[in-house]
Amino acid sequence: MRSIIGAGRLFIFLLSALFTIAYQSILMLFTKGPAALVYPRAYHDFCRKLLNIEIITEGEIARGRNIVYVGNHISYLDVQVVGSLLNASFIAKKEVESWPLFGVLGKMGRTLYISRAPADAAKATKMLSDRLEEGLPLIVFAEGTSTNGMQVLPFKSSFFEIFLNKKIRIQPFTISVLEVDGQRADSESVRDQYAWHGDMTLEPHLWNFAKSKGAVVKVSFQEPLLSSSFKDRKTLSSACHDGVVKGLDLSSIAA
Repeated sequence: MRSIIGAGRLFIFLLSALFTIAYQSILMLFTKGPAALVYPRAYHDFCRKLLNIEIITEGEIARGRNIVYVGNHISYLDVQVVGSLLNASFIAKKEVESWPLFGVLGKMGRTLYISRAPADAAKATKMLSDRLEEGLPLIVFAEGTSTNGMQVLPFKSSFFEIFLNKKIRIQPFTISVLEVDGQRADSESVRDQYAWHGDMTLEPHLWNFAKSKGAVVKVSFQEPLLSSSFKDRKTLSSACHDGVVKGLDLSSIAA
C-alpha cells in the first residue's frame, strides 16, 4: 500500500511540476517582480501537503522588501517547507541548476544559482549584488551544506561581506525535525528519513519519503538584524549563526 501511495504522490508531483514550468515560464515573460514569487510559494505549499509535511512555526516572520532569510539546511525538502512560508527566492549552489527537473523548477522561482569556485567569485558577487538591488526577499542556507539537523554548522563569513553597508534586514530562521513517518525524531535512522546529507543519493531518499507518513518540522524565526549596524562580516555572520542556533529544537531526542 505504501508503494502505491508513494508512486501516486510522485506522479502527481511530476504533473504539477510540468504545469508549474509552463505557467511560470509564461508569467515571467511579463514580470520577474513580486508577482512572480506568488505562485512558487503556493506550489511549495502544495508539494508540502502532498508529501504530508506539517509545519509548526515560532516567532514572527518579517515581511516586505530588502530582507534576507538565513537558516540551517537539513534536506531538499526544506525548500518546500520554507518556500511555503515565504514569498522569496532561494540562493543555491551552482550544481543544483543541473539537477533533472529540480534545477528547472528552481529557476521558475527565480533561484539564484551561485558558483563557489574561486575563479567565479567576481561573477557570483555581481549576480548577488544585482539581485539585492532588486529588493526582493532572498533565502539562503548559510552552512553551505546539509546536516541531520542535530547541530548548526559554522557559517562561511565571506558570504556576508556583500550585506555590509546596505540597509538589509537579515532574519535568522531554524528548521528542526520533530517527527518522521509517525515516529519521534530521536534517532539518526528516523531523522535520516527526512534529512538528506553526506553521500546520500537523491532518488531512493525521495522514494522512501514519498512512501512514508510524512514529517513534522518546526521553523523558528528570530528578530531581524540590520546589516548596516555591523562593521565586519565575521560579527554579522556570528550574530546570524547565534540566532539560528537559538531556535534549534532538539526536544524530540530522548535523554
